[in-house]
Amino acid sequence: MSAILTVSQINRYISSKIKEDKKIHGILVSGEISGFTNHAKTGHLYFTLKDRECAIKAVMFNSMAVRLKFAPQNGMKVIVAADVRVFERDGVYQLYVSDMQPDGLGALYLAFEQLKEKLLYEGIFDEAHKKPLPKMPRKIGIITSLDAAALQDMLNILSRRYPIAEVTIFPALVQGANAPESLCGAIRYADSLKLDLLICGRGGGSPEDLAAFNNEALARCIYDCNTPIISAVGHETDTSIADLAADLRAPTPSAAAELAVPDISVLYNGLSAAEKTLDNTFLTRIEASFHRLELMSERLEAASPKGKLAALSEKIISGEKRLSAAYKMGLQRAAGDISERAARLDSLSPLKTLSRGYSIVYKNNKPINSAEKVSVGDTIRIRFSDGEVSASVSEK
Repeated sequence: MSAILTVSQINRYISSKIKEDKKIHGILVSGEISGFTNHAKTGHLYFTLKDRECAIKAVMFNSMAVRLKFAPQNGMKVIVAADVRVFERDGVYQLYVSDMQPDGLGALYLAFEQLKEKLLYEGIFDEAHKKPLPKMPRKIGIITSLDAAALQDMLNILSRRYPIAEVTIFPALVQGANAPESLCGAIRYADSLKLDLLICGRGGGSPEDLAAFNNEALARCIYDCNTPIISAVGHETDTSIADLAADLRAPTPSAAAELAVPDISVLYNGLSAAEKTLDNTFLTRIEASFHRLELMSERLEAASPKGKLAALSEKIISGEKRLSAAYKMGLQRAAGDISERAARLDSLSPLKTLSRGYSIVYKNNKPINSAEKVSVGDTIRIRFSDGEVSASVSEK
């Protein structure tokens, strides 16, 4: 008769047999994720891996899950490295996953797309948040590795194009696990110095080399930075999360230096042309002002009291001359008229008659022209042309 076994004994026996089977240790299994759960407290991942016909439960503990480059999701096809073991408590066998990769899509690329979609939804890449770059920055910060060849390219271009800018280098790691934290620290410190512009980046490399610039913490650090940032990571075909979060993306570090500052020779040429234009404008306006001044002077002179007084003076003088001439002419006419009247009066004067031998008889100082007006004994005066005599009438 067979021995009676407990459930625990059976599960433990099956578990030991599976552990002894090396064929199901360190195997690669492909399938589609279903029923995915990320345990909030422990960080363990629980899911089911299935194909068209079957399914198997799987677990990936936190110590392994933290190394994933992407976030597993339901419906995602993956390839897992795992051991088949028995979970003795429930009597079920399952996959204990040590690694996971997307099936047909690189982990780094998938992680990039997932993070890009997440930050895009949060508005980290919104154009409305991006700050305009200063046209002529005086203080520029470069955040990169001191050993980067791109650093010398940027310094050469900046010194050639815009030598008056003050450039400060903020060393940081640009690849490796500690690079995102190093880059964030450099950005925060540079931002505290109130510079005009920051350039953050590195030269080209493999996707793994550029992975530090596809970091969520770095993207948020760039988003929160008050100083305008140009991101220049890799080559023209490389686009990082940092590029999307920055205020401006440059295809290369050298292009970032070109975009950061104007060409001072172009500015000089522009200033020279502007100076000539200003001179011509100034001279034209001066000539126009002089012309207007001359016209205004002529109008002012024509309307001035002095001119009016001069015209009135000339008019008075002319009037005086006419009045004097008229006065003289009037005097001459009056003199002629008086002479004529005097001659006529003289011809009618009694004295003229007296001069011809006639005399005038006065009685009581009144001339008399009839003997009837004289009586005997009257005293009369007789006036001759050369004098008078008194007489007494003795006979009539």
